[in-house]
Amino acid sequence: MALVLVPLCTVDSRLTAPTVVGKGAGVIQEDYLVLHATLVGDRLRGTMRGKSSFDWMTGPSGIGTLGVRAIIETDDGASINVRYEARADITKGVGAVPGYAAPVFSTTSPGYLWLNLVQGVGRGVIEGERIHWDWYQVAEAR
Repeated sequence: MALVLVPLCTVDSRLTAPTVVGKGAGVIQEDYLVLHATLVGDRLRGTMRGKSSFDWMTGPSGIGTLGVRAIIETDDGASINVRYEARADITKGVGAVPGYAAPVFSTTSPGYLWLNLVQGVGRGVIEGERIHWDWYQVAEAR
């Protein structure tokens, strides 16, 4: 069975300057606090609430690894946990190429229980202090 990508939303975030958490053995770990993030789409709309942060690790091979845990508050008041990891080839610098993510969701909000079964994928680009993601649901073609 073939797979298709069904649009979920776009995510636009504004980040703080990074805090360097650690350096050693060719690895740099940085933490970016999300100042503001909005989700816009036909199926998912809202903002990220609470302390959302991006942990970015750069390894000696030029692979950027991103780890995120956040809470989405939808426009209709539901709360949704989201977590995802992403990878990017940053040998030419952060933001030079897109990164690819795999978001998963958990919620007990009745209108969004369908998200508990979603495996998402996303494509993100960093431009200065902003990061933009396009998120999709992986589904079987019909």
